[in-house]
Amino acid sequence: MTTELSRLEKLAAVNNLIFREVIGHFTSGVTVITTKHEGVNYGVTASAVSSLSVDPPMLLVCINQATGTCNAISKAKVFGVNILHEDQGEIAMQFARPSKDKFQGIETIEGKLGEPILKETLAHLECRVVQEVTGGTHSVFLAEVVHASAEERNPLTYYRGKFGRFLSHNDEMVYLELRSKVLKRDFQLMEPFNVGSLTEMIKVPRQVIYHALTKLEAEGLISRSETGDYSVTPLSIEMLTEALETRCALEVAAVEKTVGNLSKEELAVLRKRVEDTLPNKENGITDIDKYIEANISLHDYTIALTNNATLLDSYRRLTAEAVMSSALRVAFEANNSTAKEELNKLADDHESLLLAYENGDKEAAKEIIQQHTDEAKKLGKYIISHAGGSI
Repeated sequence: MTTELSRLEKLAAVNNLIFREVIGHFTSGVTVITTKHEGVNYGVTASAVSSLSVDPPMLLVCINQATGTCNAISKAKVFGVNILHEDQGEIAMQFARPSKDKFQGIETIEGKLGEPILKETLAHLECRVVQEVTGGTHSVFLAEVVHASAEERNPLTYYRGKFGRFLSHNDEMVYLELRSKVLKRDFQLMEPFNVGSLTEMIKVPRQVIYHALTKLEAEGLISRSETGDYSVTPLSIEMLTEALETRCALEVAAVEKTVGNLSKEELAVLRKRVEDTLPNKENGITDIDKYIEANISLHDYTIALTNNATLLDSYRRLTAEAVMSSALRVAFEANNSTAKEELNKLADDHESLLLAYENGDKEAAKEIIQQHTDEAKKLGKYIISHAGGSI
């Protein structure tokens, strides 16, 4: 027993970066913890809130000691837990950022313990601190709940560093619609748009728009300003190069696993997808949307053939196809001989890659993928350079 305890004591704590990455996979609700001390309102966004007991009703709340809210709760000994609903992602962001007045534009009422309670939240609880415990960088408050109230709405969620909501088919449709508008540059570069304007345009709940914009921001396709407006992220040569090189590495990894191991049926599907990317011999590319869709479908299928969910998920998280789609669209619209020549080279690569797959030649496939990447980068650099450095 002593030996076992000694062995356990020698085990080092997990690396904090690994811990942060893994714990980020835990989905939680989102709250704003509020209090008042010496006439000043304090508030901070927090997800580390949980029920401690039912009898008596108690909560456990963890707050970073570096925040003014933590210090204020330590002194006031009371606080409110405001549980946010799915349309309150912007409120969560507002209280998550450092600010002299986090309550600007926020409607509140005075709670039974004198603390500010946010109006129109999913639910709120009013708490009296029973005990404060220090845990690493945070204070853990064990608190008795003296009042609670809730509404019938859907909660705001927090997952892997992003605010979101329970997903529906409509969420994905709106996300894809906005993604398409961004890639087609229906939103002009540097032209601001926001949740409100898009809600009015698409006629869906604000949080559906917010969810889509959050995903697009995470992909690097749009950027958010300090004022809360969004704009299309200009595609630079550096962004294109990085995205294509990452795609290349994943596709080479896929070749190692798939070339020489595919069934006749899988090769037949691959052939069909390659043929869909080939321009018409007489008229060339006539439908740019169909052409781009076929390109994305082909590259995605080469990864899907690995039957490796982790690899496919990693690939689909890349922005390679997104940024390349923008470059292809501009190349098509440029309608000059150099752009057409490079587009034809990319199509030739697809035919050569298919031949390598059908012959089971891994080395040839990897060489073609590298060549294809170099040619895609060349086309992108040409287009972006002639557009003034970004598109």
